[in-house]
Amino acid sequence: MNTLHRVIHSLFKLLFGEFNGVQVFFYPLTLFWWIDSDSFLLAVTGLLTNQRHYFPLCLFLLVIVYLAFLIVKNSSAIFKESELPSHAARRSFNNMVVEVHKILLITIVTAALIYAVAAFLHYYYNIRVPLKTIYPLLYQLFSVALILWYTLKNKWTKPLREAGKSMERAYRLVRRDLALRPREYLLHGLTLILMVMIGSYIYNLIVVYLLFPFFASKEAGLKVILLEPATLPALLYDVFIFAVAFMLSNLLFSPFVRLITHFSDKLNPQLNKPNQPDYDAQEN
Repeated sequence: MNTLHRVIHSLFKLLFGEFNGVQVFFYPLTLFWWIDSDSFLLAVTGLLTNQRHYFPLCLFLLVIVYLAFLIVKNSSAIFKESELPSHAARRSFNNMVVEVHKILLITIVTAALIYAVAAFLHYYYNIRVPLKTIYPLLYQLFSVALILWYTLKNKWTKPLREAGKSMERAYRLVRRDLALRPREYLLHGLTLILMVMIGSYIYNLIVVYLLFPFFASKEAGLKVILLEPATLPALLYDVFIFAVAFMLSNLLFSPFVRLITHFSDKLNPQLNKPNQPDYDAQEN
């Protein structure tokens, strides 16, 4: 059981650990590089025309996939690789799942309010709000911000969690330390975000200008194929293929994650303390 737990934990950390996955939201077209373009156009055309009754279900399933991604990402930080989950770790995991659902609920309500305001402006004042532009941009920014937030939270609490403290207690102590040393935390956060943006940009260049031309010239069959969503099984298959393409992208991006994490950790305030405080005394 220990061996299986370590293998699963290591796999999750490789594919979903740290900020892995953010590159897809910075540059969405890198995800579609793994998918055959003709089959993608066929699937999208079907969802917008003959199979449009499946479009809401498709969005719901993609949200479920995104939700599972966030849960797996955080679980790899909460659960330790060297041991089976403890009671405290399970409690932290349950609290994290509730927190993610709260964020998702707030996001859905916000999206509904934006739609209601846009409908009001259009009906009474004939003002058209470009929702087709606003929604994708907000979703992109929200996803990037959420991934980076969880990355920083997990990195700042990691030394304390490794010392035996729960996620909740570690986060409280980090907030106290942040109030005492805001510059160090701000410097680390901004540096990590800048390095992630640069790494994602380089990854995009590699995919667009190296991998794509190379495999296009070789006519290699690395790309996965979508089905026309004429039936529910076909739609489920297409969503599964998107998840597979996402994991392939994370696998290719994982060396960037390792490299950026190595250098950014040198500025982590929790790993560079002038004097180690007595956290138990602070808590009391």
